[in-house]
Amino acid sequence: MKYRQDGFTLIEIVVGIVVLAVSLTIVTSIFLPQANKMTSPMYQIKASALGKSIMNQVLIRYYDELNISSGSFSPCTTCTVSFGVESEDPDLPNTFNDVDDYNEYCNSNPRDTLELFTDEYPGYGINICVENAADQFGETGTLTSVAKQITMTILMPNNEEITFTSFKGNY
Repeated sequence: MKYRQDGFTLIEIVVGIVVLAVSLTIVTSIFLPQANKMTSPMYQIKASALGKSIMNQVLIRYYDELNISSGSFSPCTTCTVSFGVESEDPDLPNTFNDVDDYNEYCNSNPRDTLELFTDEYPGYGINICVENAADQFGETGTLTSVAKQITMTILMPNNEEITFTSFKGNY
C-alpha cells in the first residue's frame, strides 16, 4: 500500500524562503533610495517657510542706523559704510534696528544662528549676509545710499541649501 504525501518537503520550504529573501532584498534596494528623495520636498517647503519668515523680519528694519538717529523714514544721504551690529546693540536678532545688523550672521555657524531666531526647526541652519547693491541698480562706484542686498542661505537637515535674495532700498 502506498501512502500519498500532501504538503511540502523541508528542502522546498528552505528554497522558498531563500527566494523570498532575495526578492525582498532587491525590492528594498530599489525603493529605499526613493524614500530619501521623498523627504527632500518636505524639507524644501519648511525651508522656504522659514526663509520667508526671517526675510520679512529682516526687511521690516530700517535701511541704516542713520535713519533711526534722524527719527524719520527719509533716506540717508551719507549712510554708514561698516556693516554689522553697532557696539551698543546686543547680539540678539529681535533687538536689531537696521538691515546691516544681520550681517553679524554671515560667517557664523548656521545651526547656532537659527537657534537665536527659533527652536522650531531642528536640523536646519541659516546664514544671512548683507552687502551694498548699488551696482545691481545701474550705479557705479561704492555708493552706500542706494540699496542693500540681503542673501539668506537656509541649510536643510539633508545638507541641501536654499538661497533667498532680497533688496532693501534706501527710501
